[in-house]
Amino acid sequence: MNLEIIAFVLSLFCVALNAKGHVLTWPLAIISSLAYSWVFQDAKLFGDAALQLVFVVLAIYGWVKWFKKTTSSIAFSHIKAKSITYMAIACLALFVLIKFALIQYTSSDVPTIDAFLTAASLVATYMSAHKWIENWLVWAFVDVIYIGLYIFKGLYLTAVLYGLFIALCVLGWHQWSKLMGSEGNKA
Repeated sequence: MNLEIIAFVLSLFCVALNAKGHVLTWPLAIISSLAYSWVFQDAKLFGDAALQLVFVVLAIYGWVKWFKKTTSSIAFSHIKAKSITYMAIACLALFVLIKFALIQYTSSDVPTIDAFLTAASLVATYMSAHKWIENWLVWAFVDVIYIGLYIFKGLYLTAVLYGLFIALCVLGWHQWSKLMGSEGNKA
């Protein structure tokens, strides 16, 4: 079986579980990220390949954060204005660093877009680990751009996956909104 197909299926289940707010999203994120790291390396999307390895680390972080949050009263919430500023600064700084690394150390033919999408994806994953509902907005924006990149690189199945991710972003937003409402009703 083609590794892209395996990564596709695992990623789809991972994001579907995330949309439901299920903690098992994180172990699936680890496995799917490892598979996609290999796929992206072969496609010379070095930023995305490295991103997948960082996703593994962030998935471990998210798994720990979500596990702790399921055993406490802290849960899904809106991002604070101060954190939005921090996320924007982090995205810009990551973009500059990643673009520099891609230009200097790889043969990437798309360093600017690869760096931007990698930086924004890292920020979105961090936001998801903190259960900030706005992570779905960042993901939807990033996924739209990823579709074009993956079509350009001939990764058509992955482009379809990212189209499905956009639908899951809508589902995730609605599901997390409901969870936030039900948590507010418990207080």
